Amino acid sequence: SSGINAEWPLRPGGLLSCYNVYAVCRQILLFALGISLYFVVLLLLFQLLKTMGEKKRKSKSDSHRVTFADESEKTNQKHSSKTMHPSMLRQRADSPEEGAGMPFLRTPHKNHDPYIKVGDTLPPIILYEKCAPPIPINIKDLFQNTRLGILFGLPGAFTPVCSTNHLPGFVKDYDKFKHRGVDVIACVTVNDPYVSTAWGYYQNATNKVKILADVLCEFTRSIGMDTNMYAQLGGIRCKRFAMILENGVIKYLTVEDNPQKTSCTMAGHVLEALDNRYHDARNDNPLSAWYFHRRSLNLPPFN
Repeated sequence: SSGINAEWPLRPGGLLSCYNVYAVCRQILLFALGISLYFVVLLLLFQLLKTMGEKKRKSKSDSHRVTFADESEKTNQKHSSKTMHPSMLRQRADSPEEGAGMPFLRTPHKNHDPYIKVGDTLPPIILYEKCAPPIPINIKDLFQNTRLGILFGLPGAFTPVCSTNHLPGFVKDYDKFKHRGVDVIACVTVNDPYVSTAWGYYQNATNKVKILADVLCEFTRSIGMDTNMYAQLGGIRCKRFAMILENGVIKYLTVEDNPQKTSCTMAGHVLEALDNRYHDARNDNPLSAWYFHRRSLNLPPFN
């Protein structure tokens, strides 16, 4: 009986004796308490791991946002107020103090006319192309190093009008633009570079049209092309515009009155503007700068 009592705390006298009932209940309660503590510890560990994962994801997303903001700010700080583009100085003067660090919450400028005009150059602001990783591109340097370029802007990637009419026209007429001596065709959209790159692949614009992401809406605001589209797209977006540049200088500029429609900024109208502006080159006039540009590219006479 001593061996039995050592393994199981029951005493002689029957299972229903008072001491034996107490011993059985005590063992059951200890077992239940142990199981409860086991599950409580598992629950606490699961909650701790979940919290750590959320903090890690949040810090990673914040670091990506800060990277884009810091690179743009560093680039803009290189230019003092004496060398800064006039349109950027006007932007700083008109920008409200409220929401100064939150570009997407700023209101559009009160003047409905664009800051930039024919004869101006583009401001030196960083935009982003591709996404693995995003490649910073100085928009001013991009066109300053090209003889003839096309830049057009639109409200956003994957929007109906932009995806069915605006960008596909430039992709389709890419060969016509190259035949007229255009070196670079670029599209500006207020999106992150991941969305804009995916949109470019979807539209077959790779190696034809550069899709440039204006992440913080800085370039769009600096040239006065920002517009309030909170109701449609949830923030400040870019107006529809198109421009022709020669060596970084704007020679032709057109802006849509309604960003939800396309007319004067379509690829066909830009081609017509090229033909009208370089009418002398169509007859291979030796005095035309475009004539020499086409000859340097070994292009046939324009018909």
